[in-house]
Order: sequence, then C-alpha cells, then structure tokens
Amino acid sequence: MSDEEAAAETAEPTETAKNTEAAVEAAAEPVVRKPTDDGDADGDHGDEGDPDAGSTPAEPAPAPEPPAPRVSRGTRLAERYRLEHRLSQNGRSETWRAVDEKLRRAVGVHIVPAGGEHGRAVIAAARAAALMGDPRFVQVLDCAEQDGLIYVVKEWLPDADNLTKVFESAPLPPHEVYELTRALAQAMSVAHRAGLSHLRLTPENVLRMHTGQYKIVGLAVEAALYGHDTTDAARDDTHAVGRLMYAALTRRWVEGTEYGLQAAPFTGGRLCAPGQIRAGVDDTLAALAMRALGHEVKHEPAFETPGELSAAITAIPEMHPPEQNTIVGGPEPDEYPIYTPTPNRTVYASAGYSGGRGPNGPARPPVTPPPPLGGRFGAAVKGSVAVLVVLAIVLVTWQVASHVGDGEKKKPPLEEQSHGQSSTPTQAPVAPAPTRQTLPKRGTEISIGGAPVDPDDVVKTYDENRDTYWQTNMMKDGPTVDYNGRKGYGIIYDLGEPMDVRGLDLALGTGGAGTTITLKAAPGATSMPSSQDAFTTTVGTKSTDAAEVSIRSDKAFKTQYVLVLMTAMPKVLQDVNGYHIYTPGHQNAWREITFTVNS
Repeated sequence: MSDEEAAAETAEPTETAKNTEAAVEAAAEPVVRKPTDDGDADGDHGDEGDPDAGSTPAEPAPAPEPPAPRVSRGTRLAERYRLEHRLSQNGRSETWRAVDEKLRRAVGVHIVPAGGEHGRAVIAAARAAALMGDPRFVQVLDCAEQDGLIYVVKEWLPDADNLTKVFESAPLPPHEVYELTRALAQAMSVAHRAGLSHLRLTPENVLRMHTGQYKIVGLAVEAALYGHDTTDAARDDTHAVGRLMYAALTRRWVEGTEYGLQAAPFTGGRLCAPGQIRAGVDDTLAALAMRALGHEVKHEPAFETPGELSAAITAIPEMHPPEQNTIVGGPEPDEYPIYTPTPNRTVYASAGYSGGRGPNGPARPPVTPPPPLGGRFGAAVKGSVAVLVVLAIVLVTWQVASHVGDGEKKKPPLEEQSHGQSSTPTQAPVAPAPTRQTLPKRGTEISIGGAPVDPDDVVKTYDENRDTYWQTNMMKDGPTVDYNGRKGYGIIYDLGEPMDVRGLDLALGTGGAGTTITLKAAPGATSMPSSQDAFTTTVGTKSTDAAEVSIRSDKAFKTQYVLVLMTAMPKVLQDVNGYHIYTPGHQNAWREITFTVNS
C-alpha cells in the first residue's frame, strides 16, 4: 500500500469500512415505513389486520434502482472535484478521495446514481447534514447532481485516526473515555434536537484528531447510503454510544467479533459488565456504559436519548489526565503477556530468589564479592599498586617543598605576569554537544491567516524523496506573504518524543530572493497543538536566496512539537527542477525537511 493510500485510509475511516456481504445485503434492503392514519404518499389507507378489508391486492413491484455509478480516476465533477483514489464501493455507491481544484485541497466524495428512492434519500440527508455547524461533525461541503450521478462532498481530515485504530493497542484510560463519551453524547444530543440521527455510529465513523478532539463522520448521510432506518433513532444512537464506551473500557465489542475487537462475553444471557472483564475499570464510567446500552444499573434506569447520557456524563466530576510517569490502564495480561528476557547471566540460588520473579517483581540477586587474585598475575598487580603509591607520595612531597622556601611565599605565575594584579583563570572552552538529524513522525498544515493549502501533501516533506513536495499558493506581490489576511504558511511537525532541538535543514522547491523560514518550539506541549499560539519559543530565523535553508541555534530547546513558518517567498517565472509552476508569481515548495537535535 502506498503512503497516499495509507493516509487516505487513516484520514477517512468511514470510507474504509469492511465491504462485507452483510453490509451489502443491509444496504440493498428497501426501507419499509408504516402507513400513517392519513394514508401514505399515494393516498392509500393501510388495511392490514382488518377482517372486513377483503383480499389485499398485490403491491406493485418497486421501481428498479439505477445501476451503480461508473466513474474512474480523473473524472471531474462540477468542473471542480477531480477524483483521485477510490476508497470503498458497495452495490449502490462509491466513496473517493478527490481534489478540489478551485481551493486546492483534498476532499472526500460519496457518489450514488441519481433517481430512485436511494438517491433521493442521500441528497436529502446531505442537504440536512450540511446545515449542522457543530465542529464535532465532519462537515458536508457540497451536494449536487450531474450526468445521472449524485455526489456528496465532505471535508478531509488527514490528521486523525478512527477508533478502530485507536482501540488496537489497549483500552483507553478513564480521562480519554470521559472525553469520548462527553463529545459523542453532546454532539448527538445537538443533532437529535435538530431532527437528525446517525444510525451507523461505529468505530470507523468516529475520528480522534491528533489534537485529542473527536469528530463524527457521516451524520444522516451514512444511514442514507446504506439504507438504514429505525422506529426509535434516539434510542439506537444512544445504544451506539454505549457500544463505543464499552469498547473503549474493555476492548470488546458487544455485537460480536468486529472492528478488530473480540466479542464481549455474556453470562446467564446477560452482558458482562466492564468491571467483570478487566480490573481497574472506573465504576462510574462502567455504569454509564451499561445504562447507555439499555441496562438498568443499581436501580438507575437505562438511557433512552443522547441528551440523558449527556446530562449524566456532565454531572460527574471532570476527569483529567494523570500526572506524568503514572501508569494507567495498559494491555491486558491475557492478550499481551509480559515479555521476560532470556537470562544471560549466572542464576544465583538463595533464600527468596531462584532466578525468577518474586511476589513483587524480579528479585535482586545477592552480591558476591570476587575471589582474591592469586598466582603470578596477582603478585604483579600488587607490586604495580605499591609502586604507584610510592610515586604519589614522592610527587606530593615535591609539590609542597617547591612552594615553601626561606620564609618567602611565592606568587602564582599569573600574578607575577600581571605585576601584582590578580587575574581570574580563563576556563577552557566547552565543546559543543554532538548533534544528529532526525525526521518528523508526522505533520499537519495549519492556518496562518488563511486556510491550509494541501494538508495531504505535508507527508511529502519528510518522505525522504526530494522529487515530491508540498507547494504554496501564488502571490502577485512579494516577497513578504501578505494577502487576504494570510501572513504566511505553517506546518506543525511531531518529532515523536521530546528532543533537544537545535535547528533544521529544508530543501526548497526553488531558489530566489526573499525566502524566509522560522523555526519555533512549543516547550511543555503534551499533544499536537492546533494553532501557532502554542509555539512561544523561536529557535531561529533564516532568509536565503538558495534552494536550501539551514537554521542552527547555539542553545537547544526541549520540545516534541515544532512549527516551521514561511513568511516570504521568491518570484518564480517557470518550472524549475521538476517543481511545477501553475502561474508565474511569488511562491515556493518544500521538498524535504530534517531537524537537528542533540545526540
């Protein structure tokens, strides 16, 4: 799988949902609604169960759904959205990663055939979801019909992992479960007040941003795409949040083995509580999860709506991350056994130690003094030590005698050379700490007075390939970046762990007068910042006319997250060394970046 495909799957988990036969069959089932007392859309009244109704005429066969959409890479929708990579496909819809050529940004696109009940449901759901301005939902950006196709365009979030990925390693600590539950319950409560539901709230449709925030993918649209309906949307969405809470606490899935999780156990036909599966589970969160799943807990009723769950999670004291170096949760012993290294030393047998683990962990073997040296070698060592001791005594005696003579105290050499004026000895210069180059682990483009240009291409700045690059917009005037409120371009990089940062080396798309790069650090930041406000320390600034820029600081700054800013760009008139120029003007590109840190 290419880096681009991997980024696409990480950025938009809902499009990478398993295309199982069950999902396709569920998507193919027609939506059946009960007729109202006033009749259905055709004016017919329901007579099911009426003994006087006589024979019921056969219902007309539903109109066949339009065939699946036929599009390919490079297809352009609305003369604006260019399809790049198909992410998923079922019987009636496709999902693509595309490029918005007008705004030069990545977007996600759902495509279904126009006409039929399915197409009408999708476009109605998309238009309704587009009105939701809550930032906890992935936003619908556009929806229209073209050449027999309906397409729904939504925002693209490369700096995120879906919960399927988050749940891979271990259950979440209590403060993370608290934040997840609060975000989902509050968001779905807002949606239901607006008359919208989700009905497919799974681990693949919930994203955890690298900033720690949670976002919901596919409000209303997912249910329309897969043909899901219900008689109690509030209850079903509440149960869905409960399943995610249960999975976050236990790494078990209530409805069987799915999403990389084992099936939750049942005893006596009843779902086991989180505390029965895993020790150390927070009792309050476990009780809320069971109530969200529809169970009564200690005479407290089950939750019927997201609003009830939201009120309950808000009423408990807010949970905060533990202090550093405090171990919380962790892998379960049955799934992740403790690794014991193979012994490569002598095992000492004594009371309380047998080479294994004691009741409180590995026991320390007793210290056995080494045997005395003997033989010719021992005699030689003893003789050498004696000679060294004698020489040390002679040297000390000579030093004392050289400073005492005829009652006259000699002046230090520096004092004699300065004619009686004392002088402070000069310290020897301290050698600079050795440094090394390191690549960032990940990066994300942020707004510097303007929308990010192409977040998908940020990974190209540290893919160890100078033929790929991330590129800025073009300005008519320059070199200082200052137009439409934009004051520069910025990318935040995550080094993976706190390091002593000294500078950077950046290969640019092209040389030319005016390129200015600034490196900033965010000491103390424990998660990926989302704006430049967190970067309070400037490591260095450099302007260059060349296609390479290096920044070095005499002082190291301890940080895990760094911000690289470009605030001025040269004027480029034509394509240079594979760097494609759309329109001549002030612009540049970043080919490859490394950071200088202390070894």
